[in-house]
Parts: sequence; C-alpha cells; structure tokens
Amino acid sequence: MKEMRDKVMEFLKEHLELDKFVLEDCNFMPGGVFVKDNEGKCMLFFYDFMKDKVDYWLEDEK
Repeated sequence: MKEMRDKVMEFLKEHLELDKFVLEDCNFMPGGVFVKDNEGKCMLFFYDFMKDKVDYWLEDEK
C-alpha cells in the first residue's frame, strides 16, 4: 500500500500546489487521499491497480 500512496503523492505534487489544499488519508482506497480546497470541495485521488495509474473521483460525480 505504501507504494500506491507514494505514486498518488507524486502525482499530486506534479499537478497541484499542495499548500493550497488540505490533504486527508482515505484508508478504504488504495493509496487514497482526499484533497479539499478552501471552499470545502473535495476530490478523492487513489491508485487504480487494474489500470496501473492514479485516478480520481470528483465530489459531485455519480
């Protein structure tokens, strides 16, 4: 699981200015990290081992 978390964190560092977001662990997803902005909106980033890539879900996606 640490390897998946490392891949997610590397992805986030490459694509976001992390100091502008709040990061929280999401232990029920592989490498999962909740990313919250200053308006309270949230995205879930995780490692999709079936696709071998970092993926994400937006708060309002169904």
